[in-house]
Amino acid sequence: MQELEFKPEKELKTLWIITWVILLVIALIILAVLFLFTDIVFFIVFGSLSFIFLLGFIVWIPKAFKVLEYHLDEDGVKVRAGVVWKKFVTVPYQKITNVDITQGPLERHYRKATIHVHTAGAGGKQGEKAEIKLAGVREFDRIRDMIIGETKRPKIVKGQLDTEDRSKSDVLSEILLELRQIKSNLKK
Repeated sequence: MQELEFKPEKELKTLWIITWVILLVIALIILAVLFLFTDIVFFIVFGSLSFIFLLGFIVWIPKAFKVLEYHLDEDGVKVRAGVVWKKFVTVPYQKITNVDITQGPLERHYRKATIHVHTAGAGGKQGEKAEIKLAGVREFDRIRDMIIGETKRPKIVKGQLDTEDRSKSDVLSEILLELRQIKSNLKK
């Protein structure tokens, strides 16, 4: 397999910022309502917490974007992320059950998507929780096809040849021989 190491496109950072600006506008509306209908102390506390929270994300977004990396290699799909808590996730191709692509309105505008890599053990309802999410990807169709292609490729099992290197009749002959040996061992 051709190894592919890539980072999300820079527009992902813009998408994150737009999301947090929308949340800030909602917080400002709540602050305005609180100012009109509540005690000034509650207004100041909520406003201060909102400001600190926003400031934290202004610092966090560039750092989170800087450390986010995706990697496809012969072992599987890998993600490296985390500003404070480092996260390294590898999903082997043999464990992948489904690969989805989602695009919100802003992602469509920037021609980006999020690739969701699912495994059987991810938990929750089907499609609810992906084991790995590759966000901010420009060539999402090509990368999804690469992942799906690797999940369909037969892997080399220890002590055996890759089935791609052998014809179907050779494989079936070996299976028949193995079954005959098992049958003779069972007769003994």
